Amino acid sequence: MNRPEEYTAGAGESGQGFKIQVTAGANQPQGVPGRKLTLICEGGGQRGIFTAGILDSFMRQKFFPFHALLGASAGAQNLASYACDQMGYARDVILGYTTSKKFYDPFRFARGGHLVDLDWYFDAINLEMPLNLEYGMQRLSGREFHMCASRCDTLEADYLSFHSSDIYQSIKASCALPLLYRQPVVIDGVAYWDGGVADSLPVKAAHNRGSDCMVVIRSQPFESINPLAMLHRNWRLKGLQRMGSLVESYVKNYNAAMAFIKHPPGGAKVIDIAPAKPLKSRLLGSSLEVLRHDYQLGQLCGNEFMENHAWRL
Repeated sequence: MNRPEEYTAGAGESGQGFKIQVTAGANQPQGVPGRKLTLICEGGGQRGIFTAGILDSFMRQKFFPFHALLGASAGAQNLASYACDQMGYARDVILGYTTSKKFYDPFRFARGGHLVDLDWYFDAINLEMPLNLEYGMQRLSGREFHMCASRCDTLEADYLSFHSSDIYQSIKASCALPLLYRQPVVIDGVAYWDGGVADSLPVKAAHNRGSDCMVVIRSQPFESINPLAMLHRNWRLKGLQRMGSLVESYVKNYNAAMAFIKHPPGGAKVIDIAPAKPLKSRLLGSSLEVLRHDYQLGQLCGNEFMENHAWRL
C-alpha cells in the first residue's frame, strides 16, 4: 500500500508556506535511503526563483548526494547552476536578465517578434555570467544530468544530456516556450519546444532510468493547473488548435506525474517539495519585489528540508 511517511509545512513571512510530502511504494520501508537518488526540478519561468532558493540552501550546506539530475525549462537552468556549484547564479540570472525588456516585451510580440527573446538571453548570460562548465563536468563525474525538451513533431519528450557538445543549446531547447519564442530550437535536425509541454515533472522518466528515490521540486501547487484543463477546449473553439494541443499535452502529462508522486510504484520513494499556495511570481513579467520574496521562501523551504529530511538521503 502506498502511504505518506511524513508531512511537514512551513510558512514564510507572509504565511504563504511550503509543503514537503514523502510517499513510498509498498515495498519501500520508512527511512531507507534509495540506491539511486534523482533530483527533479519543474520549470515555470520566473517562478523558478523558488527552486533557486532551495538549491542555494543545498549548495550552502554542500548537499549533493544525487546520482542523477533531471529537469525541464527553468528547472533545467536551475539544475545547471546546481551542477556547477554556483550559488546565487540562478537567482541573479532571474533577477537581472528575465526582468529586462530585452528579454520580455509584449509590444515586440505584438509587432511579430518574440515575447521572450531567448537569443538575447543566452548570448547575454554566456558573455556576462557564464556557467563554470569545466567544474560542472568534473562534479558530475559518474552522475547523470538530462534536460527535457519536447519534440515539435510528436510532442514527445527527449532527454538531452548536459554532456552534449553544446550545453547552452540544449538548455535553450528545454526553455523554448511555444509560440512565445517564435521558432523552435533545432538540434541535430530535430525541432524542440519547451520541455514542460511533454514532461514538466519527469518522475516516470527518472524511475525508468533506475531511480528508486526521487526528490521533486515543484514551482506551483498542483491545484494551479486545474483551470488549464478546460482552456484547450476554448482555444479549439477559437481555431487555435495548435495551442490547444500543447496545453492538453501539458495538463495530461502533469496529471500523470502527480499521480505517480502521490502513489509511487512498489520499491520507489518520492519526496515532493512545493509551495503551499501559488507563488507571488508569475511565468513572466514579475516584479523584483515578488521575485525576491519567492526566493526567500525557497531558502526557508531548503533550510527546512536540510534540517528535517536530508538525513533520508
